[in-house]
Amino acid sequence: MTRIAGKHALLKMFEAEGVEYMFGNPGTSEAPMMAVMDQYPSIEYVLVLQEGVAVGLAEGYARSTGKVPLVSLHIDNGMSNGLSLMIDQLNGGTPMVMTAGNKDIRKLAPGRSDLANMARPYAKWSTEITHAEQVPAVIRRAFQEARTVPTGPVFVAMSANAFDDVADVDLVPSTQIDISPSADPQTIDQVCGLIAGAERPILIVGDRVAESDGTDSAVAVAEAGGMRVYGHASTGVNFPANHPLWQGSLSMRTPEAVAAVRAADVIVAVGCPVFEDFFYQPGQFVAANSKLVHIDINPGTIGKSEPTDIGILAAPGKALGQLAEALSAGMTGTQAEAAAGRSREAAGESAVRVKAFRKIASAQPGKGRPMSPAMMVDRLASALPENAAVFNDSISTGGLLIEALAPSVKGTYYGCRGQAIGWGMGATMGVKLGSPDQPVVGVIGDGSAIMTVQALWTAVNSEIPAIFVICNNASYRVLKVNMNHYHRLNSLAQPDSYFAMDFRHPIDFAAQAQAYGVKGVRVEDPADIDTAINSAIDSGEPAVIDMIIDGAV
Repeated sequence: MTRIAGKHALLKMFEAEGVEYMFGNPGTSEAPMMAVMDQYPSIEYVLVLQEGVAVGLAEGYARSTGKVPLVSLHIDNGMSNGLSLMIDQLNGGTPMVMTAGNKDIRKLAPGRSDLANMARPYAKWSTEITHAEQVPAVIRRAFQEARTVPTGPVFVAMSANAFDDVADVDLVPSTQIDISPSADPQTIDQVCGLIAGAERPILIVGDRVAESDGTDSAVAVAEAGGMRVYGHASTGVNFPANHPLWQGSLSMRTPEAVAAVRAADVIVAVGCPVFEDFFYQPGQFVAANSKLVHIDINPGTIGKSEPTDIGILAAPGKALGQLAEALSAGMTGTQAEAAAGRSREAAGESAVRVKAFRKIASAQPGKGRPMSPAMMVDRLASALPENAAVFNDSISTGGLLIEALAPSVKGTYYGCRGQAIGWGMGATMGVKLGSPDQPVVGVIGDGSAIMTVQALWTAVNSEIPAIFVICNNASYRVLKVNMNHYHRLNSLAQPDSYFAMDFRHPIDFAAQAQAYGVKGVRVEDPADIDTAINSAIDSGEPAVIDMIIDGAV
């Protein structure tokens, strides 16, 4: 055992857990720890001016490295600012450990906040360290909880007395737990039979496919079964978007997505929720005569919303590998021929979708109007180096960006998980820290960018050469889009105006960037995009490209 103060035990445990960065905004409640931080040079403190930036950094870093990031905030007010994004991490399964200092445990009569209880609805596990002796065990469990499926964020508060009290402790880090079960072979054979005998089977993939190294197996399943492939809650490369079987992402608030699901007679959903959307719609998305197979490592998702005919609790990658083998070996010649026919039909539909995007991307904007979002993302995708990593926080332009990029290589594309905005600024920097050798570009909606624009200061202060492309349509355009959905779903006439959704006083992001010490340029002509992107990347410094685009809906 080692006899040390709690603050040293805490930092030594962070070292033992392999923490490289502490993303933080300190307060008086963290003063004991901050007083000795310089004794731990292996942990780089990345200072942020707004707590959401720290959580965004953690998101991008976790997604690009697979490691558990650390966020350090302060007491109730600061910690609460981080929770607004942490709830998306809980729903999306991003691992993270967030800490915050608290008042001395002896301050019960004067009053102290119950930080652990405040954070509990947003965390996989939430607790408070009240004695120095508790530090190693709590930190060890925190990192283990965060990385163990179902993965998610963890919150740990630490009372002031626990920082300074001295105790005998064993500084033993957490261990990696291998939880990657295979599916029952008989159940796999049953699923294989459903696909082989189907007329219109579809495969729906989510983020736990790529997280379990199942992308190649997903391709093998789709090709063998002649299955159209869709993404749902898919914010990475879970299936190559340049593959002819790829049909795009499903947003269940759109008639097209609902029609695609209801037209299928067999649905195999893997590593994703079934189905998730903000709006309530009566009835079931899956047709009564269809069969739903749901495969996931998270038991809380199977049967959560839609009635499931076959539920399989297994690692998505392993189960897809088993299914690919079963389809390859078990389909008859007639069934394989039918699957090939379905593949040709799907490839034709995919080509039509790509052609439609190309048409709108090349359409010239009307006189006096800024460039269209489709044109902007198309030119942007053409300008980016092949090895670039993109974080998509472009909100209402996000679907078009996926079409333009057609992301097909792991580590080149990340999107937001959840409903909150404000992710992109911090997450872009987090991806860059996790992938320092790649050019990293965040494509961010103007409404989201303004939530955490203080990130630009951190980019300069910590010398993080990330590129921020702001989709400046001078509005909360996504709210207008969703207002249209609301009116349609409730059989109301489409609105002819939108209250409090336009930025009547324009936001000059290029000027804001310059105020923070970041190079900022305003781009209105699509012909200037290539130069702007390449100049920013070649500079080796953080940069903002303020893209002026059409906000019409």
